Amino acid sequence: MELRQLKYFLKAKEMLNFTEASKHLYITQSTLSQQIKQLEEELGQPLFDRIGKRIALTEAGELFAFYAERSIRAAEDGKLLLEDLGGLKTGVLKIGLTWGLKTLALSSLKIFTETYPEVKIEVSFGTTNELMEDLLKQKIDCALTYFDGAHEENFIYQSVLTSDMALMVSSDSELANLKGIKLKELEQYRLALPVKGFSTRDFLDRAFEKYHIVPNIAIETNQTSMIIDLVELGAYQTVLAHATVYNEDNLKAIPIIDIDMKREAVVIQLKDSYHKIAVRVFIDLLLNENKDEFDQNKW
Repeated sequence: MELRQLKYFLKAKEMLNFTEASKHLYITQSTLSQQIKQLEEELGQPLFDRIGKRIALTEAGELFAFYAERSIRAAEDGKLLLEDLGGLKTGVLKIGLTWGLKTLALSSLKIFTETYPEVKIEVSFGTTNELMEDLLKQKIDCALTYFDGAHEENFIYQSVLTSDMALMVSSDSELANLKGIKLKELEQYRLALPVKGFSTRDFLDRAFEKYHIVPNIAIETNQTSMIIDLVELGAYQTVLAHATVYNEDNLKAIPIIDIDMKREAVVIQLKDSYHKIAVRVFIDLLLNENKDEFDQNKW
């Protein structure tokens, strides 16, 4: 069997539609069907049940997928290993970020690209769940994100910083004169928050439920940058980690003084894969960066 056939099989497994899978692979449907048929003949087992235009994985297909993914990953790791033999003079560093940690990553990216100008850098933004999925599919080399859940065995987690949550208000508003607020007082503000599914929103919802807070959520959006824009205009307030809005001159962070609410920023890698030199260098830069400016006592 060929790696190409394994890639075709995994894409068909992901899409559960030969037509859509062939479009993503930039091949004809007949080519895809033929290659998968050849793979099935070699294995002596059907990998898909064909039900009209629909397909579904067989039990054999479910079992084989694990080994197909492992084979593809091993081939990719071997390719990366060979690229690393030449040092940091080529290759691509693929970083996944949550929007709230872009400021933290900027200085490390600047140092990296000045030191290794021949390494191309690709940065993609997403939610924590999206970034974890991209890691599993090896679309990115590492993810920098806020993370509060249980650590899964197939990932490596390294803590980068902790950042206090705070009420964010426009620096021009009267609220900017507040020295601190209690969590219960959040109920009186018109909040702009991320939609459910974002790690920050999930973190806040758990805190609101735990402390019996009924927030006045006036607007929800899947763009953190839009939330910041709205708060800067004085239209709403929000609750975000201080690191998210560091260097935003038009915002003022009001500490929450009665409840300890911190977010942990971590860099995550896939455990059972080759970690190329460029990734290790970038992570070292992140870990050694001065984090004092994100400390609540510096506000």
